[in-house]
Amino acid sequence: MFTVHQHWDPLEVCAVGRSYPPEFYNRIKNPKVRNVMERIAIETEEDYQKLINKLEEFNVTVIRTDVSEDPEVYVNDKGVLSVPPPMTPRDYTAMVGNTFYMPGDNYGINFDVESIIANLFEKIYKYKMGTSTTYDFCKQIEDCIEPANKVSPKESFLRLKSRMFLGEDQHTFKSNYYINSPQLYINVPQRIKNGKPLHVKELQKFLDFNPLIDNIIASQTCTIGSNFKFPNHKKFYSFTSIKKFLEKNHVPIVYDTYVNTASMTRVGKDLFFSTINGINEMRKSEFCSKWEKLFPEHNVHAVTVMGHTDGSFCPVQPGLIISRTIPEFYKDSFPDWEVVELDEDALSAFRELKKFKRLKNKNKGKWWIAGEEDNDDLIDYIETWLSDWVTYVEESVFDVNMLIIDKKNIICNGYNKKIYDAFERYGITPHVVNFRHRFFWDGGLHCITSDISREGDQESYFS
Repeated sequence: MFTVHQHWDPLEVCAVGRSYPPEFYNRIKNPKVRNVMERIAIETEEDYQKLINKLEEFNVTVIRTDVSEDPEVYVNDKGVLSVPPPMTPRDYTAMVGNTFYMPGDNYGINFDVESIIANLFEKIYKYKMGTSTTYDFCKQIEDCIEPANKVSPKESFLRLKSRMFLGEDQHTFKSNYYINSPQLYINVPQRIKNGKPLHVKELQKFLDFNPLIDNIIASQTCTIGSNFKFPNHKKFYSFTSIKKFLEKNHVPIVYDTYVNTASMTRVGKDLFFSTINGINEMRKSEFCSKWEKLFPEHNVHAVTVMGHTDGSFCPVQPGLIISRTIPEFYKDSFPDWEVVELDEDALSAFRELKKFKRLKNKNKGKWWIAGEEDNDDLIDYIETWLSDWVTYVEESVFDVNMLIIDKKNIICNGYNKKIYDAFERYGITPHVVNFRHRFFWDGGLHCITSDISREGDQESYFS
């Protein structure tokens, strides 16, 4: 039986990500761009292989994500690779207890539901015929309202517009409109003055978002994020090898949405979820209520940290946490545990990223490739065509993004004196595997893996 309960139990089976091979970038005509991307592809796979070799030294079974041999699968209508490779399986998959969560056919609702809905309504006001963005937003809402009805984004737009407005008058709301019984609009006959859309904040005065938000939260297996990058119904599925392995071993799989393990820390009977990405303080109770229903065997905690939980803190073993800061929740959630705080001087990421400052103004602080700070052609290409591939690397702290093999062995990206001193006190041996392009892929050693099975039963560490 495959299970995962705690991050420090002996690792038995692990998924490891995969990048595109260098030949995928042959279509790039500019050698200043093509040569860099090919080099990154080669070096990334070299680092993956070093990680795999280290895992196999500990008798860990490794399952890789999949990349099609045909680059055309990932090419958009402009002839450019548009889908990022499945580099970081932990962002999309998770074993919780004995059930595995992975991307499926539902596209999910974006985290910041209120902003999405407000933006949607403003766009519907503004564009009578709709736009591709508007269509996509409408489909998200329609899929939530009627998940069984598979309609196109454009049809979703037309349906939602007919639900919202009176007849041909596209500027007058229906009043007393209901979605699944709860009243969504409360007496809102409102015309746009001079044919201009209302400002979102003005619109919100007339709309009651709560019923729809509650409906969205209740209808989703997980509100952590969207799996639009790797939907199960596409002609190539990046997690086929993982899927087949799990099916062969009779592991229950949930496909409809995904659990983002990067925003979830498993500590036996306690699950800690990051709420920084869209779940605001007022929504913590709804968030926790949903997770409590999903995981009745666990105690659920919503914590506000700077980004993903695995980029903010790492419970290395019972009694020890490595953290980029000391949030208040440690006092209550991890009483009597030692918290090793990494101030700025102790963070190797900050030291390395001093070189990044020259690039910062050009790429908006998103990514960094050492030695390419002045490659304007590369910067323009990434910002134009690969903007969905990169995130804000300044938010990431790879010093805490470590992969625990067991209570006495851990894989980390490099030497950090403060962390190593803590390891020595607790009898932990660090094993260095350098993931060189983590500042481009925005993925540390924890991100580029996903635990499929760890030895051990569920424990309770807190009263």
